[in-house]
Amino acid sequence: MRKRQYNNKSGLFFLAFLLVASSSAADKITPSEVFSQAAQIDKEVMLILQHFGIQRENQYRPIKADLEPRNVWQKSYFVLVKINIFRRKNTFPAIAVNSLEPVLKLDPLLVFEQTQRILTELHLIKRRLNINKETSPPVYIPGKRPIDVYNLLHKTSLDLDILNNETINPSYVYAEVMRIFEDTNAILRKLRLEDPTFPPEKVNNITPKESLAAVFDLMKEIQRLQRGIGIKRVDFSVFRGEKKIQPSEVFNMVGMSLAELQPIKAHLDLKHRITPPAEFHEEKTPSDVHQLLRWVIRKIQLIKSL
Repeated sequence: MRKRQYNNKSGLFFLAFLLVASSSAADKITPSEVFSQAAQIDKEVMLILQHFGIQRENQYRPIKADLEPRNVWQKSYFVLVKINIFRRKNTFPAIAVNSLEPVLKLDPLLVFEQTQRILTELHLIKRRLNINKETSPPVYIPGKRPIDVYNLLHKTSLDLDILNNETINPSYVYAEVMRIFEDTNAILRKLRLEDPTFPPEKVNNITPKESLAAVFDLMKEIQRLQRGIGIKRVDFSVFRGEKKIQPSEVFNMVGMSLAELQPIKAHLDLKHRITPPAEFHEEKTPSDVHQLLRWVIRKIQLIKSL
């Protein structure tokens, strides 16, 4: 298998070259290139785990799915969210996790750029912790696909849960559903649709499994709109889960729903309507998440066609 190596010192030069390269050069960025950088992220997180004497034991299992680059970008966003959790837990000021202008078809270069943001944040954390050890240079492995990058980022995401000694809770899930809520309102305004909806009654004792079912109901409505305008739909059935559902699984599918809304926004010429950043919430429950999801579904059901 052909392998290509880059040394660490050339990393900044390489990124600068990408940013000034022509569009034809940008087209050459492939999932394999992105995968090499995701592997660097994984190595950096491993160094931080070692610094704290934490054994790396997560329940990572790769999935099989035909994901789009937009789904991988969303997963990288979650890695940044968890880096922010680490910053808060260690009394470092939190950062604003970035959003992206909606595009019809997300280029792998944008995912590559996101990996560089993550690496920068990890380098800053290492500096704060006085970790001087460096990772080995990136290795290029041809033939990688978006799902391979997604799986590696998911593995890193689980490692960050271990590092933080904290998994995603309903408050974080609620914050991301609020971002979908705002995007949906923007679409309704663009279409000049009157919105007579109101929050459904909150149901007590909701479980994450019921919240996940609500997210899939939301995704069904989003994909109904995608079908009408010819956007390639993704099969997310592998994310349904079979055993006890955790809030992190709801969080993941909420993110995928948000990612799937972006090409719809781009189609409607809302290309400058960036999804607002997540606001920090406390003491939210699965019932709060479930109620908000059902309200968003009501809103999207107002849209009969695009």
